Amino acid sequence: MISILSLIIVAVNLAGVSADVGCWQLNPPPRPQRFSTIYRHCYEGIKDLAKVDKAYAPILFSRKPNAGYKVPERWITGTCFIHIDMHSDDDEDYVSFHDIAVEAGVINAACVARPPHLGGTSPVGPKRVMNVTIMGVRPRRGNLLALNGEYKNFPGTFDGARTTIRDLGPGSALDGDNGRLAD
Repeated sequence: MISILSLIIVAVNLAGVSADVGCWQLNPPPRPQRFSTIYRHCYEGIKDLAKVDKAYAPILFSRKPNAGYKVPERWITGTCFIHIDMHSDDDEDYVSFHDIAVEAGVINAACVARPPHLGGTSPVGPKRVMNVTIMGVRPRRGNLLALNGEYKNFPGTFDGARTTIRDLGPGSALDGDNGRLAD
């Protein structure tokens, strides 16, 4: 059986980094910085996406009530926030969780493994009307973080103008603890 890591490596090697992948950059001082994230945390979340039942089956993703899978949806693993959403309320596309996991893996390799470790976003699916977004969140005690009210009002576009999150401070995104843990 081919692992998700193998698929990610093949996708990155064959296609290079997708021209559609946009990596977050540091804001100029004194603007607040985004949280950095840890490659391993995102990798674990991506593996979980690839393990869903019928991962290779295309599903109709949409914000509409008749969707096979209603978005927006988000998952948090450690310091990694993975988010999927359509560009608009009218958009819909058939996408598999495998496709989402592969695109998230490309973002992880291109935008989390490399400094400044802030994540990024990329369209996914045949119509390219759904985005996969990876970004850092403030770490909490424990490995898996339940989605709570602190994150429910994140803007769907993640354009940076409405997302004000600050940097965690010193620590490599690959070092496993990335600074301090929150209470």
